[in-house]
Amino acid sequence: QLSGRGLLRRPPITFDILPCSSKIWPIFSKHHYLDGSHNNSARCWVASWDAKPVGFISVLAFPNGNFKNAWREHRLVVLPDYQGLGIGVRLSDAVAKMFADDGCRYFSKTAHPRLGEYRNASSLWRGTSKNRKSRKDYGITKTKTKEDKHKLKHLARVCYSHEYIGSSRTGIISQ
Repeated sequence: QLSGRGLLRRPPITFDILPCSSKIWPIFSKHHYLDGSHNNSARCWVASWDAKPVGFISVLAFPNGNFKNAWREHRLVVLPDYQGLGIGVRLSDAVAKMFADDGCRYFSKTAHPRLGEYRNASSLWRGTSKNRKSRKDYGITKTKTKEDKHKLKHLARVCYSHEYIGSSRTGIISQ
């Protein structure tokens, strides 16, 4: 499809977001940028396009002494054949909106530059005090466990950290 300026325009993409069990995670695990682990207590959803699973998101309770009823994004993965189409950001925004609509606070951290910069520019997300910072706390380790080695490997990685504030607070309707 050509736009008025002769540029190719992406056709509209419609996908379903369905609650699922963590048993579907193995389809997506090898495509996560950190590792294939997954917390089985997470709440999970799958993005389905033409009855095919193309994306996965899971969310964990985020206990914090400063606020109640908070959740954080645990894993967000779009299969390689479907990356670059906007599925990941739309899936993340939709699940964040579900939690916000239920009166919850919703947070996400990523090291993915495109996802992080999308959120920096979006009126739906607000950067936290940890946004665009490297994980200096990862350098403080006392043991040499697998987790410690993982943290050391990502010590210099800049992370994007955001809270979903949604369109109801900005007056903008999205989705």
